[in-house]
Formats: sequence, C-alpha cells, structure tokens
Amino acid sequence: MEDFDVGGMVWNPLLRTTKLIAKDEQKCGKSMGYDGTKPEKSYKIIGRCFTNAIYRVAVLELATNAWKVTHCPRSHEELGSHDGSSSVSLNGNLYWTGYKYPDTGQCFIEMLDLSKEVIKFFCILPCKANKSTSNTRILSIYKGDRFSVLQQSKRTGEVNIWVTEKEIGNGDNGDDVVWIKFMTLSRPDFPILLSHTSTSYFVDNDIYGKSLVLCCPSTKPRQAWVYIVRGDLCKKIKIDGVQCRFKSSVYVPSLITIT
Repeated sequence: MEDFDVGGMVWNPLLRTTKLIAKDEQKCGKSMGYDGTKPEKSYKIIGRCFTNAIYRVAVLELATNAWKVTHCPRSHEELGSHDGSSSVSLNGNLYWTGYKYPDTGQCFIEMLDLSKEVIKFFCILPCKANKSTSNTRILSIYKGDRFSVLQQSKRTGEVNIWVTEKEIGNGDNGDDVVWIKFMTLSRPDFPILLSHTSTSYFVDNDIYGKSLVLCCPSTKPRQAWVYIVRGDLCKKIKIDGVQCRFKSSVYVPSLITIT
C-alpha cells in the first residue's frame, strides 16, 4: 500500500504485521522481489520511474529500509526500448517487455536480476512491433511458473496471446524459451486496451477450456471493468467505486514474513 504524501507500507494480513517503506519522491511503479539464489529470502522493493527524461531503477531492502539506484541508462536509445506496461515477478526477479523500433521491430523481455541487482536481456518475444505505438503488449504469469504475453493491435483490436512451453526456473538465462500460441481473439465487444499499469490479465486452460480474465479501465465512462472470455462467452463486469486511473496486478496468493 502506498500514499504519495506519506510513503508506502508492507502488510502481512496473516501475521498482522506492517512495516513502513522509506519515502523517495523519484520512485514509482513499485514491485516486490527477492534474491532467489539464497536459502533465506531477503525481500526487496523495486521502484521504476521516468522523471526529467531519465529512466531509473532503484531497489529498497526491507532489512535496511534504504533506496539505492541500480540502473540509469546513458542513452535515449536504451530508454526508448521500454514498454509502458507494468512488470511481473517470477522466482524473485522482475520482468517486463521492451521493443527495438525502428531498428528491428523485435520485442523482447528484460529482467532485473535481484541476486546481482542488474538489468539484462532475457528472451525474444514471438511478436513484433511494426510501429512503437501500433500495439499494446502486456506480460503475465501462466500457471505460476511460466510467462504469458498478450499483444493487441490498436488498429484492428485483434488479440494474440502466447505462453511459454516449459516452466521458467530460477537461474534460467532465457536461451531455451519456446513460445506457443495460446489464443487469438477478435470480437467487437472486447475493448481496445490502454498501455499502462491499470491493465492486467491472466489465462488458464482447464477442464472448461481456455479462459482469459482481464482487468482494465475505460476513459468514456471513467470506469474499471473485468472481462471474462471463454469460448463464445465474453462477460463484462463493472467494478464499483473505481472511477479514476488505478493500478491493477495479478498475484498468485503468497503471504511473506516481514523482517
């Protein structure tokens, strides 16, 4: 939980414990991760922020409650490769999508390795960007240990979703990642998605078939919605009391000890 004036707080509802997070006005888009190479997990808060034409990544260790800038690119080209969607956490590390346009149009996943606190390339995505603003891409976790990526054409509204064939293990460098097509969706009652942290989704494939659950905002009216898509069904559910820009995330339930 976070307040822009006061700062943030980590809350464990099971143990009924809380811990205040040191305020830093330049940090935003916060996520949580940990060093997966150690037997005991040391949790950290990651802040990714774009201020004064500079992209920064900073890490706060809960044990010390102090921010440390770990990444600050020197070139505009490196800065321009980041998508505007939110990141996901897997095996303690943070992952997000990026693109190289107009160089190659290739889309990829970058990661923040929390064991070394460095940003590095992870793997190529199965989709391409014809223009930097022609598609919306959103990264998600599939079955708890794999990746899923959604790309929607802003011109046609068509949605394509891919998932990784095998699980992503701790320490994987991305060389052996194989993507398979999960779903293609093109229907008039599905929204054109906005590229910001208010949009999140997850997919599943069970005895009922393939399903997509999406949380997203609309501008007219200013409202938050949940869409459920399965086969020919597309159900739209209004989220009452949310009428402004918000942050939406999908998490596998996990309660951690705060130290």
